[in-house]
Amino acid sequence: MPIQHAGPENVFALPTVFAQLPDSVLSLPGTRPQDTCLVISAALWESFHRLSLYVEALCLHEWSLFTESVTQDPGVAATRGAIYALLTARPDNRRPLSWERNQIDLLLLENVSFTCPWTQKQLTQPQHYDLDHLLPLAVYPINELWNLLPVDRAFNQQVKRDRLPSPQRLLAAQPLVQAAYTNYSHSASL
Repeated sequence: MPIQHAGPENVFALPTVFAQLPDSVLSLPGTRPQDTCLVISAALWESFHRLSLYVEALCLHEWSLFTESVTQDPGVAATRGAIYALLTARPDNRRPLSWERNQIDLLLLENVSFTCPWTQKQLTQPQHYDLDHLLPLAVYPINELWNLLPVDRAFNQQVKRDRLPSPQRLLAAQPLVQAAYTNYSHSASL
């Protein structure tokens, strides 16, 4: 589909063949001289990077709505929920969390302590916690750090499991969730 412009001005310039662009324009690896390119300003690219989670969610939502509106073969129903599941059931969403766990372990070894937002139990030792998906994989299959929290292992495995926290529990946990995010900032890698 063509790119739709938002707002009172055009957000993007017209697509141009890469060979006709100035040398100052950076390209993605593998771009060939005959490829048609859409030039994005550095400020807009940084905004996309900063807001990538929201951009991805919006793209998934729009594709799900668009696909649902396409005429289907008789007897074949493609609901937006089924399309969303197909678009998000990617192998990279199920990757192991060893890198994230190692980063949390390093913080714990540097005496940065975490508190389980669900039980208020102090987590001070590497490998004595679980990485919990705030929004369970069954609900929103994403392994990005904003969705991962070090939590009490027993509570995570026996009580919370793959459930969403209740609004009351989430409200009560909010300061500890924010504290965990603040602790992440102690690591340049995170």
